[in-house]
Amino acid sequence: MVTAMRADAVMIRSQPRRIGSWIIERELGRGGMATVHAVVHRKLGGRAAIKLAHRDMFKDTYTPETFLREARVARTIDHPGVVRITSTGMHAGRPYIVMERLDGESLGSLIDRGPLDRVRALEILIELCQILAAAHAAGIVHRDLKLDNVVVGERVKLVDWGVAHVAGEDDPFRGLIAGTLVYVAPELVRGEEVTPAADIYSLAVLAYHLLCRRPPFAASSDIALISMHLRVEPPRASCGWGEIPHRLDDLLYAMLSKRPDARPGLAQIEWGFREALADLVPAPKSWWRRAIQRLIPTTRPSGVGMQTESQ
Repeated sequence: MVTAMRADAVMIRSQPRRIGSWIIERELGRGGMATVHAVVHRKLGGRAAIKLAHRDMFKDTYTPETFLREARVARTIDHPGVVRITSTGMHAGRPYIVMERLDGESLGSLIDRGPLDRVRALEILIELCQILAAAHAAGIVHRDLKLDNVVVGERVKLVDWGVAHVAGEDDPFRGLIAGTLVYVAPELVRGEEVTPAADIYSLAVLAYHLLCRRPPFAASSDIALISMHLRVEPPRASCGWGEIPHRLDDLLYAMLSKRPDARPGLAQIEWGFREALADLVPAPKSWWRRAIQRLIPTTRPSGVGMQTESQ
């Protein structure tokens, strides 16, 4: 197998000042496949963001159609936590996607400034459960859930659906580790079937980042990191957060099972996050705690709180 291209392996050419009817205001971000620009419409004045593919990205196996596939995938998911796509086009032989401009900041940028409050972290994780549930219901696995693909503003948005897996379609990334190695599920490393359980694994890694202040696995080389995902038992979240609620500790451990079929489902996970959130609110009789408790289903989803199977 080969890994997907890295940003530092792509030669970045000079960027245009205008893309079609859109005037570029500034660069918002840059990755291995594209650069995202803040733009304003030349005549209408509307604000948007444009994701413009790098000029030298395209080979026999990665075409402009593959790049534009992200727009179709994102539009398939009916959830406000998925970035809204308005149009696509070509500029000087390079495809681009026009999307809503998000007023927010990536989780990666947020925690670079310091640890995130754990109550806020659980609120974000609950919203991610809901976004992923909508995607999975549409037959879509994000496959690259990570801190930098979660934007936090007025609401949480999950962005960058470029390597998503769509059930029933040919996978343009077959044979690649299409996600990010810190987060990649072991079955994706082994080249096995892509299922929603892969997003569950990545969600657990992201939860460790937010709640324990570090990912479950870290290594000095890609090969060592891959080996850990495949063979090393994950550490308990309680090793990084001594006061973690016991049931949440069990839940995160189960989400990191090497076996996709042993991981809990999103309904169980969301219930567990809500339960932990209620535990963390300090004042038992505060209106906020009562509001949280009203959001917790009165019937526990099947399997929640049960002792997890040894991995």
